[in-house]
Amino acid sequence: MNRILKFKMAIRAGLIITLLLAVVMAAGCRKKQDNASAPAASDKKSPEQDTQIATPVVEANGPGAVTLPTESAVDNKETTADKTAPEAADAKTAVQQKAPSSSQLKASPIPEPADLKHLESLKSAEEKIDFITKFAAAHPESMPALVYKALDDNNVKVRIVAIEMLAMKGSSDPNVVYVAAKAMKDSESRIRQSAVRACTFVTDPAVGSVLVSALADDSEEVRTAAIEVADRKEPAIRLSVLKVAIASQFEDVKETALSSLTDIASPAAMDILITGLKDVNPDFRDEVKSAITSLVSQDFDTYDQAQKWWDANRNKFDNELKEKN
Repeated sequence: MNRILKFKMAIRAGLIITLLLAVVMAAGCRKKQDNASAPAASDKKSPEQDTQIATPVVEANGPGAVTLPTESAVDNKETTADKTAPEAADAKTAVQQKAPSSSQLKASPIPEPADLKHLESLKSAEEKIDFITKFAAAHPESMPALVYKALDDNNVKVRIVAIEMLAMKGSSDPNVVYVAAKAMKDSESRIRQSAVRACTFVTDPAVGSVLVSALADDSEEVRTAAIEVADRKEPAIRLSVLKVAIASQFEDVKETALSSLTDIASPAAMDILITGLKDVNPDFRDEVKSAITSLVSQDFDTYDQAQKWWDANRNKFDNELKEKN
């Protein structure tokens, strides 16, 4: 009986212990679940935050979206613009510095395009003329360089074709002066005449030196071309050439200059015209006297008389040598 009682009490104690273990284990599992499901402290919202209305997210690149620059972007743009302005000014200055001046034309040779060197490898005059013709059509901007190189050729036909093409082109490139100055040293008068004609549309003041040198040429055609081209220049260049022409050793040059100065009919032209009274040829002096009379209605026998009167009365005449009221 005692054994049975003890056995029942042992079983009851075991059940109680087992039940207690089960309760402890269940409590531990529940605690782990609570810890896992609890929100992080940073995710918690304050009461104030709970009352705020959520702002909808708008896609920046959505249909019809307009992107506005931020302040930093604007600042960066202004900084870039500030940097670009002086760079653009520097670029403009660099371009301007590339333009040759009159002194540079006399001091440095004309740059050659790379394919122009092929001219040296050609043998016959026909091949060279064909190359010059095609090159001029393909590179009209490089005509001065082409002609400058062709003027070194031993064949006169090649040189003539090259300089005549430049004259026909009517280029205003300042480098034409440099080419013409070289051509004026050629023994062929036709080349020198074409060199003068090539200067017709050049406005660089250095062109005057080529025209003045042509006034002393042995060929009358070259000298005549110089006066004709000078007549198409601005007054400063034209008068500088006529000042030399009226004192020329060649009668044809003086006669042409006298005619041009009479046509100009300006105080500056009168300054030069009066110097014709110094000429050693009495016939030419008579022509000068007649020209002066036709312009200012005065007769003079000598240069000194004319100069003295002109110094005292030039202010009485306008720019067309018409007497002021």
